[in-house]
Amino acid sequence: MNPLMDKIAIIGYDMTKFGDLYHLGLGDLTSLAITGALNNAGLDRSEVEALYVGNAGSGKFLGQEHLGCLVATESGLDCQSFRIEASGASGAVAMRIASHGILTGYIDKAVVVGVEKMTSFSKSSDTQTALSTSLDSIWESAMGGTLAASFALMTKAYARKYGLTDEQRAQVAVKNHNNAQKNPRAQFKNKITAKNVLGAKMLADPLTLFEGCASSDGAAALVLCAPEIAESYDSEPIYLRASKQAHAPLALQRRESLSEIQSIKKAADSGYKQLNISPKDISIAEVHDVLTIAEILAIEGLGLVELGQGGIATIEGKTALDGDIPVNTSGGLKARGHPIGASGVAQAIEILEQFKNKAGDRQVKEINWGITQSMGGTGGTSVVSYYSR
Repeated sequence: MNPLMDKIAIIGYDMTKFGDLYHLGLGDLTSLAITGALNNAGLDRSEVEALYVGNAGSGKFLGQEHLGCLVATESGLDCQSFRIEASGASGAVAMRIASHGILTGYIDKAVVVGVEKMTSFSKSSDTQTALSTSLDSIWESAMGGTLAASFALMTKAYARKYGLTDEQRAQVAVKNHNNAQKNPRAQFKNKITAKNVLGAKMLADPLTLFEGCASSDGAAALVLCAPEIAESYDSEPIYLRASKQAHAPLALQRRESLSEIQSIKKAADSGYKQLNISPKDISIAEVHDVLTIAEILAIEGLGLVELGQGGIATIEGKTALDGDIPVNTSGGLKARGHPIGASGVAQAIEILEQFKNKAGDRQVKEINWGITQSMGGTGGTSVVSYYSR
């Protein structure tokens, strides 16, 4: 294999703000993000060879399928186009598939866009529809299960095995809101305290409303290309060095353990092995904190802290902006926002901005390796990706 071809260059990126963007439709969101990414890369639309759209639920939320064609048309692209669905990991899986196209030599340049339009929810049935994108609809959501309830079960299992205080969980939300205050694209820029978190309405015992993320609208886009042509567009491109995907049973009842997410560990271990690095080499991480316990389980699954130490590391400040391993400097899903299909791509953009010293007041110093972890539902699908200069 050509030694250059063990990596993919990222030469352009952009994203919309995340939040309640009632005035923008799905086509508007993707067009804004794609246009911005192409302008950032200095790439003409005619040079794009393929478009990959990460989206979890437009068919269910909006009654609109066939997104590849729709998004290409709305964005002024005339190329082959694909829609990829993997719940909350949709954007990250779209990145992986686009990368594979470039690695095999099938294409040289591609656009990846993640998008979700969620403010159109209007009925209680919409909530059930949303659950079907994350849970086993036969054994979980059809029986009254919710995403929050599933993570509550995981929280209790973890607490029984390792010990976990309410304050440790709350600090995840507090930290991520603090980071989001420094992110101009974030949905929530308000500062919160542990008291606010623990005093909020109960979502699913022991998790409260302020421990989960909100529904959001938004889109995020990347321009990927083969490394041998990257410097024609960016003199200092950032590289996607590996992206690994793994699975666990969709329904919790089929899993061996509820105190860890095995799909995260499987994907992460595969990446470390391929790159011949270890968790100690990671400088910064963006993880899928759909609820506070998810961030704790993620940093343990990635090997950034030892099993059972995620809550302790968080409350001791080790994952804070100035900590040993900054986690979710963007504000994470919790505060940056979570348009489901866009989140995996937004995570990559945060890592890119950190590498390029464009993260403003949330800038982390001395970055060697960055990592992102995105997942569908409670970890049925997990994607772990690695970045370097």
